[in-house]
Amino acid sequence: MKVFLYIYYFFRSAVLRGFINTIRLIRAELLSEKKYGISTSSIKKSDSTEFFHYQGAGYQVLSRIFEEITPQTKSFNFVDIGSGMGRPVFVAEHFGYENLTGIELDKELVEAANLNLKHYLLKRKTSQIEFINVNALEYNYKNMSTVYFLFNPFNEVVLKNVLERILSFTKTETWFVYMNPKYAEVFVESKFEKLRELKTKRYLEAVIYKIRY
Repeated sequence: MKVFLYIYYFFRSAVLRGFINTIRLIRAELLSEKKYGISTSSIKKSDSTEFFHYQGAGYQVLSRIFEEITPQTKSFNFVDIGSGMGRPVFVAEHFGYENLTGIELDKELVEAANLNLKHYLLKRKTSQIEFINVNALEYNYKNMSTVYFLFNPFNEVVLKNVLERILSFTKTETWFVYMNPKYAEVFVESKFEKLRELKTKRYLEAVIYKIRY
């Protein structure tokens, strides 16, 4: 079944991003896993209609995102909501973030992320990385300047409730990176300012938002 899923994603990417860009994404996948010393390429299906399946965000796209946001947010905390096996957390650490947290509902994925943490080759001594097995609707978000990363982890209703919970805790500068932004309309409110869209040909890779105060 997973083979057919990989084939589906390959052809979907080729149609939307173009064949050459898709090959570059795959090449970056192979090289980056070796570079970081981690294993995050597996896909784990979910039977839930609220919390979606795990798939690693493309390394090439992650690099574009962090090149865009790091100059202004490097001193912020970094929180990956629906962190899976930890890929965005490790890439964010490599780009300079020092206080990083991955929150994930699936216990097996958290165990995989912690195993990756043991093998992660590029970690700086000053960095603090933590993966927590918790529901994003129950996590106590911190009132600190933070970049929240979401790779389309759940449906529209859950996304709205998570954002409302974050807003209830937060009174400081806060950014959101929403990859594969299927429910971007949830952010279309006066409290969220759209800063940037990142595209590859016809595919909208991510949208970057900021809480407006």
